[in-house]
Amino acid sequence: MFVFSYADGFGEQFIDVAKISVVVVVVLGTLWFLFVRPQWLGETMSPKPWAIGVYLLCVVGELGLIRVGTEWLMVIGRAELRPAVIALIVGLHFVPFAWAFRERMFYVRGGALIILGGLGLLTNWAPAAAAGSGLVMTLLLLAQSTEFDAPIVVKR
Repeated sequence: MFVFSYADGFGEQFIDVAKISVVVVVVLGTLWFLFVRPQWLGETMSPKPWAIGVYLLCVVGELGLIRVGTEWLMVIGRAELRPAVIALIVGLHFVPFAWAFRERMFYVRGGALIILGGLGLLTNWAPAAAAGSGLVMTLLLLAQSTEFDAPIVVKR
């Protein structure tokens, strides 16, 4: 969604066909490794009830922070930075998942989005940061669907 919505932030040279092709190929690759040629990614464990509570609180907090962040940007006259604020907040909401679900990959996902969203705010490249966040998340999902990312996934 971020890639398709904000890729114009990369400038005139960013070709629509290229962005669609890259994302579609990466998503198809991820689906291939998850469903057609699945890799062993570790034992699955049922989450504890409190972990589901953490998840729900994080989602509610994410939605609330996006609302507050959007309102704040409107007040200061910087609504164009909203994509970067959203990327940053989505990243923040992933971090507690690493603890609650005992999956280090959420630190990587959350950290990447926090860095890209923060850079978007600091550099005023909010749409490019959002599109980049979407692309990075897509690539991380591809890496996670293979054994390529073994150091960031907890192998139980």
